[in-house]
Parts: sequence; C-alpha cells; structure tokens
Amino acid sequence: MTNADRYHFADFTRANYRRLLRLASVRYVFRRMTDFRRDEAFVIWRHDLDFSVHAALRLARIEAEEGVRATYLIDIHSEFYNPFEREVSDCIRSIAALGHEMGIHFDTHYYGIEKEDEIEQPLSRERQFCEELFECPFPVFSFHISTPFTQACRQMRYGALINANAEYFQSEVAYCSDSNGFWRFRRLEDVLTSAEDPRLQVLTHPEWWQDEVLSPRQRIERCINGRAEGTRRRYEETLRRTGRLNIE
Repeated sequence: MTNADRYHFADFTRANYRRLLRLASVRYVFRRMTDFRRDEAFVIWRHDLDFSVHAALRLARIEAEEGVRATYLIDIHSEFYNPFEREVSDCIRSIAALGHEMGIHFDTHYYGIEKEDEIEQPLSRERQFCEELFECPFPVFSFHISTPFTQACRQMRYGALINANAEYFQSEVAYCSDSNGFWRFRRLEDVLTSAEDPRLQVLTHPEWWQDEVLSPRQRIERCINGRAEGTRRRYEETLRRTGRLNIE
C-alpha cells in the first residue's frame, strides 16, 4: 500500500471538501460554538489557522456557497503569517464578512504558560486586540499545539471566551481532525457516512486542502513557497512604484 492510499491523499482537495460539507449537511445541523444546542445532532466545523490565511479564505468561500457557517481561529503569534499585513488582514476581514465565527488560536508556548490561572489575562488581551483590529467579535478560542497541560484545561470559558477544549466538547462531542495533513484518528468520510456520533466537532487546517492531490509535505511546501513568492512580489512592486533600481 502506498502512502497516498494509506493516508488518503485524495481526500484533501477543495472539490472533495465541498462534497464532505454536503455529506455532513445530510446528517447534521451546522452550528458554531456560540449557537449550538445540546439536544440536536450538530456539527461544529472549526479551523485552526496555523499556516495560511489565504487558504482559509478559499475554504470560507466554499462554505458560504454551501450555506455553512464555520469557526475560524487566528494565531496572532504565527511564524507563518502576519495578521498586521494588509493582505492578510483583508483575508481575515473577508472571512468574517462571510458570516463565519472568529476566534483566537491561543499559543501558551509563546507566553510560557504552565498554570491554568495564567491563561485568562493574555487571552483577554489577544481578544481585545483582534476585536479592535478586525472590528468583529472573537468569542471563542482553541489551544495551539495541544499538550497534556492544555488538554487538562477543561473549563467552558477562560477570559470570557468559549474553550474548544472544554470538558463538554471532550466528553460529549465526538472529534475528527486533519492535523499534520492526514486523519489522525478517524477518516472524516467514514465518520460522516456512518453518522453514529450524535454530536461532532470537525477540526480542519486550511493549508491541507488544495486543488490537486498532493502529499502533506507537498501541500505545506506550496504554502511556504507561496508565502515566499508573495514577499518577493511585494518587494519588486515597491521598487517599481517608488522608481528604485532592482539590481541583479
């Protein structure tokens, strides 16, 4: 068996993404973390934005076309995109304008947080920053790169933000994730087809979903190279606009 078969490379195209949304809509009611009801068969469709806001916008548009409202969580300390950049900020605002729920992808590693009572202050600051910058609510959060410590932080709210890792979501809501570009626990196709779970949280990372079939390494290289090419293009455009030389 090849890696392409073992890890279902063909699952991770945008065309198949649309198909999975339609399959989910047959089995579940799409809800966000601020509007679900515990007595209904719901799916919360969540995106942790680790690498690419541009890829996130592509998925956000597909979801909007399918009548789906998802939850997008921004990491303001990401080493792979900068929310201060105009192009990135515009993408984030566009995602919010499509009606999706916005939140914080909170990096405890950045702050060196090791105790539960150290979470609320920096998390609240990040929420205030994002709400002022993007002019929309940021009512939810998830932890970036989970550890045994963050997995044990199970209160429903910290700093007035809903915790995607709360006890309720861990014990009462089934989970399916595409972390690292493959289905780590269960294949989403199987989960949605069987519909055995009464409630479901789906975590996707937009960088893993491309127009063509690629390996996880190829997909992430595409994001990295696209970022580098964008930086080069902006530099050259600045030189042209200001009439400066670009000497070989």
